[in-house]
Amino acid sequence: MGGKMSRKILGISYLLFSIISFGENTNKVIKLSDSVITTENFETTVRDTSANISIVTSQEIKDSGAKDLVDVLKNVPGIRVTRYAGTIKFDIRGLNSMYSDRNSLITLDGVPVSSSQISNLPLAMIDRVEVIPGGGNILYGDKAIGGVINVLTKNVENKDFYGNIFGDYGSYNTRKYGFLYGAKITDKFLAEVAFVEDSNNGWREHEDFRNHSFNLKAKYLLKNGEIEYKYTYNRDKNKLGVAVPRYISDNDRKNPGKISGSKYESNDNYLKISKNISSDTEFLIYGNYYYRKNSNFNRYAGNKYYGSFKRDGDDERKYVKAQIKHNYSPDGYFIVGMDYLDEAFKPYSVGKEYKKVTGLGENGKDKIMGYKNVQSGNSTKENFGTFFMNKYEVGKLQLSQGIRYDYSKYNFYWRDASLNNWNKIGTKDDSKYNNYSYELSANYLYSDTGSTYISYNRAFRTPTASEMRYTKNSEKLKPQVQDTIEIGLKDFLNDTYLSISTFYKKTHDEIYSAIPPEFSGMVNYNIGKTERVGFEGVAEHYIDKLTLKSSITYIKSKIVDGEYAGSEMPSVPNWKITGGLTYDFTEKFSTTFEGVYYSQSYDLDDLENLRGKNSGEYITFDLSAYYKITSDFMITGRIENIFDEKYDEYAGYWDDNYENNEWKFRRQYYPAIGRTLTIGISYTF
Repeated sequence: MGGKMSRKILGISYLLFSIISFGENTNKVIKLSDSVITTENFETTVRDTSANISIVTSQEIKDSGAKDLVDVLKNVPGIRVTRYAGTIKFDIRGLNSMYSDRNSLITLDGVPVSSSQISNLPLAMIDRVEVIPGGGNILYGDKAIGGVINVLTKNVENKDFYGNIFGDYGSYNTRKYGFLYGAKITDKFLAEVAFVEDSNNGWREHEDFRNHSFNLKAKYLLKNGEIEYKYTYNRDKNKLGVAVPRYISDNDRKNPGKISGSKYESNDNYLKISKNISSDTEFLIYGNYYYRKNSNFNRYAGNKYYGSFKRDGDDERKYVKAQIKHNYSPDGYFIVGMDYLDEAFKPYSVGKEYKKVTGLGENGKDKIMGYKNVQSGNSTKENFGTFFMNKYEVGKLQLSQGIRYDYSKYNFYWRDASLNNWNKIGTKDDSKYNNYSYELSANYLYSDTGSTYISYNRAFRTPTASEMRYTKNSEKLKPQVQDTIEIGLKDFLNDTYLSISTFYKKTHDEIYSAIPPEFSGMVNYNIGKTERVGFEGVAEHYIDKLTLKSSITYIKSKIVDGEYAGSEMPSVPNWKITGGLTYDFTEKFSTTFEGVYYSQSYDLDDLENLRGKNSGEYITFDLSAYYKITSDFMITGRIENIFDEKYDEYAGYWDDNYENNEWKFRRQYYPAIGRTLTIGISYTF
C-alpha cells in the first residue's frame, strides 16, 4: 500500500480512536431513546430493540448538505452504499451491492420498493432513515435476508400553512430545485404538495441525467386515528456510460466507452389507516399500487453515443399489509398480521413469434440454434404472508419471539436468452414455494443506559420474477434461506454512545448472478452454502460544540460447498472504517469533515478468486458546511472526494469486442465519480 493511502488511513484511524479520549458530554442519553418504527410498524426505542440499529434524522440530513441517500448513509456501519449506473445500490452485511434490490429490503414508509424509487427522493421530504442490519424478517419476510432500509417521509403538519423552497447547483452542471407547501384545509383535513426537478450532465462524456417528481399528501384526522393518502409521480431519463476496459479507464476515466440508457415514468398511490381500537389495541393497514412504464436506449447502428429510446416492458406492483398490536399485560404485547404482494413484469409487445433462437442442450453445455415458436407474456409473482410477534418483560429482561409463513406462486415465460434451455425458451412455466421465518431474542437492560442482547433469526428470499425467467439451462431456482446469530451491546460509556455487535450468518442455496467468460452472459443460479462472520461498532461523542463520530465494520465471507467451495464472496470488502467530526462554531455556522475507507475485494464475477483480491480499495473524504442567515434561510456547501481519489464501483469481465470471429473478454471497470462541489440554499416558512 502506497504512502499516500497509508497517511489517509492513519488520518481516519485517528478520528476513530480519538473519540474515547475527549472530555465531558453535555448531552444526555439521546440515541438510546430514539424511536424506531421499522421493526414492528409501531413505535419502540433503540434501547428496547435487539438489533444494531442506525438512525439518520432529517436534521442530520439537512445539516450535512447531503444531495442524495448515498451522502446520507455512506458512514452508517454495516452498510455499503454507492452510486452505480444512475441509481443507488445498497449492500448490508456482505450480500453484494450489485443485487441490492434482491438481498436487502428497501421500504418507503413500510412499503417494499426498488432502489430506483428512492434514488431521486427529495431529501426535504425525509423524516429519517432507519437501517436494521439482519432484522425485519418477521414483519416483512421476503428479501429482508440482509436487513431493512426504511425511508420514512415526513408527516403532513397540523399547521395553517408551511413550506420549503430549495435549490442546489454543483459540478457537472448539477441542478436541483423544488418546493414543498402544506396547509390545514379544515380542522381535520391536512394537505401537502411538493415538486422537484433534478438534472446533471454526468461526469463522463455524453452522459445525461434528468428526473422530475411530483408528490401529493393528504391526511384526515379520526378520533384516535388517521387516514393518510400519498401520490408520487416520477419521470426519469438517463444516458450513462458503460463499464470499460482498464486501458481506457486508466488513461481517460471520463471516456464512457459507449452510452446505454433508460427512461421510465411511474405512478405510486399509497393509503394508510391507523386507529386505536381501545386503550390496549392498535390497528394498522396500509398498501400501495405502483405502475412503471420502461424504455431502453437503442444506439443508432455503428454509433457509440447516439440513439433513441424504445418502449420496453412495464412493472406493476400491488401491496397491502394489515396488523394489530395488543397489550395483554403491563409487561407484554403481541402483534399479528398478514400481507399480500402481487408483482408483474409486462412486456410491451406480447404474442407468439416464429424466430431463430439460441439456447443450451439437455446437457447444459452444447449450444443449439434453430427456429421455433417463441411465446411472450406477463411474468408474475404473488406472495401471501402471515406473521406473529410476541414480547414480554421479566424484570430487566425483554424476551421476543416471532414466526412467519409465506406462500409464493410464479407464472412466467422463459426468456429468449442463450443460456436458457433451447426447448424451454418461449414457453410458459410456473413455480411455488413455502417458506418460514423465525426469530428469538433476549435483551437485558443491565443499567439505566445500557442493554445487551442476543438474537437468532431465520430469513429467506425467493427469486424475483425476472430471475425466474433466466437461469442456467432453465433450472428452477431454490429459495435462499439464511440463519443468523447476533450478539450486541448499546450504552453510554465515558460520555460516549457505543453500539457494537458481532454476527454469524449461514446461507443455504444462495442465489447469484454473474458474467464469467464460460457463461458468456449474465445468468441466475444457486451457488450453494455460504458463511459470513462479522463485527460492527459505532461511537459518538459530544464535547460542547464538537461532535465526533466513527464506525468500523469487518466481514469475512466464504462459499462453503459446491463448485466454488473455499472461495470468498466477490465484491465484498472485508473492512469499512469511517470517521468524522462536526464543529458548531455558532448556532448559525457549522462544518463537518468525514472519511470512509473500504478494503480490497474480488471482482464481481470472480467466484473462483482467480484474479486476486486487487479491486475496490479506496478512501475518500468529504467536507460540508451550513450557514443560517436567519433561522429560516440556510446556505449549504459540500465537497465530496476532496482528494479526487480514483477508484471503481465495479470490476469484472464482459464481452469487450468481436475480433477474428470470436468475442474477446477483457477485465472491465466502472469508474467512480471524482471530486464534486455542491452549493445549496433553502428557505423554510
